[in-house]
Amino acid sequence: MYDMETKMLLKHYLEQGVSKAELARRFQLSRRTIHYWVESGQLDRELNAGAGGYARRAPIAHKLDPFKGIIEARLEVYPKLTAQRLYEEVRAAGYPGSYGSVRDYVRQVRPRETADPVVRFETPPGRQGQVDFGCFRLPWGQRHALLVVLGYSRLLWLRFFPRQTMKVLCRGLEGAFERFGGVPEELLFDQMRSVVVSDDRLAGGGLALNAEFLRFAAHWGFRPRSCRPYRARTKSVVS
Repeated sequence: MYDMETKMLLKHYLEQGVSKAELARRFQLSRRTIHYWVESGQLDRELNAGAGGYARRAPIAHKLDPFKGIIEARLEVYPKLTAQRLYEEVRAAGYPGSYGSVRDYVRQVRPRETADPVVRFETPPGRQGQVDFGCFRLPWGQRHALLVVLGYSRLLWLRFFPRQTMKVLCRGLEGAFERFGGVPEELLFDQMRSVVVSDDRLAGGGLALNAEFLRFAAHWGFRPRSCRPYRARTKSVVS
């Protein structure tokens, strides 16, 4: 049985960012024991119950927290992506933690299959890419993540930018083209303001795209398309 002082020191070092492996060595505990105390909430419950004059501390921030939005967004579009694939993607985005944390979180948030699953439109190689911006609050401030995904291979390109502008979009797409080694025949956008000027298709009207972006698309030789409003679950379906 470990005394309260040991657990208080353990919690203090965890909050300072000391790894579980190092703490296991210092306190002669197994990493599994420390992991169980933290993930089950037992460490907090025991300290709060026996704290007396000690104030409740704020919840511990986890290394994965700033990257959970990326995992959720990817699973929304591709619910069968493996935890290993998602781990590699968040690592590329700057995640410094372990695979196990990603695997456990994926198990929590992976969408459950419904009785009437959404049928997604599949594209041949080189035909289509999907482009979207996501907003994330990171420890160093708010950032906009530009995501470009190839429809056939599901290969992802991602980069963070301080703003969401036409210049950022064009520069980011050029970076993605360089990384992919080519340009898809068409790019699908989810009502992105830098691309879509107006969309009245639901009311029987038409779709107007930004003229500057159309010139950029013509230069690179791809066709920009936009999915209909309010149809996020059928993102690969366009009119």
